[in-house]
Amino acid sequence: MNENLQILQAKIEHLRRMRHDLEYSVGKMAVPLAKIRSGCVDVLTDDERESVAAFNARFSAYQEQLGKAFKSIAIEEEMASVSFSSILALMEKLGIIDNIQQWGIVRGIRNAVNHVYEDDANELFQALVNMIKSTAFLYDIHNKMCTFVRETYT
Repeated sequence: MNENLQILQAKIEHLRRMRHDLEYSVGKMAVPLAKIRSGCVDVLTDDERESVAAFNARFSAYQEQLGKAFKSIAIEEEMASVSFSSILALMEKLGIIDNIQQWGIVRGIRNAVNHVYEDDANELFQALVNMIKSTAFLYDIHNKMCTFVRETYT
């Protein structure tokens, strides 16, 4: 196994742990979301605020790490020095991503939540719900990537 494949395997293992943490954080969002939905952002407890912050950070880090793993796959496919949009196109060609536009939408949701302020509870609620809904898309990519790597490189 070459050095890049060892790095890719380490990234995949890291993604497995990150996914577990993200799943845990999604599970902790019900109470904070209910309060935010009712417009009561200011009554979130410190633990609930921490749960929201942890979910946001874990979601962002998980998507970012998927992108880094894509780069390792691109290196194996001899496309090391191309733009990230070309890497996404390659992931679509390889069957790892079904829809590269959806990747961009999820990235936009992720970025938007960092600019939503607590004074607009409805906007914050919608952004967080959209992120939670997007976890299934990211998990699907993760699953397909693991299958591709296992079937192609091992």
